[in-house]
Amino acid sequence: MDKEEIRAGLLKKRDEYSKEIWNEASRSIERTILKSDLYKECDKLLLYADFHAEVGTVIILEDALLNGKEVYLPKVLESFEEARMDFFKIDSSYELMPGYMGIMEPMASYDKVFDYEVSKGEKVLMLVPGVAFARDGSRLGYGKGYYDNYLKDKPNIKTLGLCFSYQILDELPTTDSDVRLNFLVNEKTTVEELDALKYPVI
Repeated sequence: MDKEEIRAGLLKKRDEYSKEIWNEASRSIERTILKSDLYKECDKLLLYADFHAEVGTVIILEDALLNGKEVYLPKVLESFEEARMDFFKIDSSYELMPGYMGIMEPMASYDKVFDYEVSKGEKVLMLVPGVAFARDGSRLGYGKGYYDNYLKDKPNIKTLGLCFSYQILDELPTTDSDVRLNFLVNEKTTVEELDALKYPVI
């Protein structure tokens, strides 16, 4: 199957996921993240606001803010020349508002934009959504390439794809511009598996 067929099939399956099963699986994934050393030790957390039936992130967001972590969420920035995504720091969930595709986004305040160069010596964790994933860390999003473009020159960010087990396939069609994630976290992932992962040594 090509990317469009895979995307259409999994989006349909995702929309049919019952609210009860979604809630149980999402909470399991969030609890695993919160218990992990990767999360506890991170200096900066790049997070997403879940959309439709993506893995939920509200509990992680509130915990990170409560514990004084630097939290950044993505915002799509479109112009006549290009469409790209940047991450902006928030201090409260009340700073989010509907943006691209109705997804909750922070305001684009450039004194709060995530600076990769400044953050190179820090432990930066990114939690990434998606439509489909492969066991090698390949990811299929909505087709715009925002995450691939953002991550292509930022190898020091530790990336975790948050997904339900049915979203993980043996393989996905890929191109040279696709960026593989470091690890996939689903409802069956254990804290021990996450704790085996380490931040890059700068």
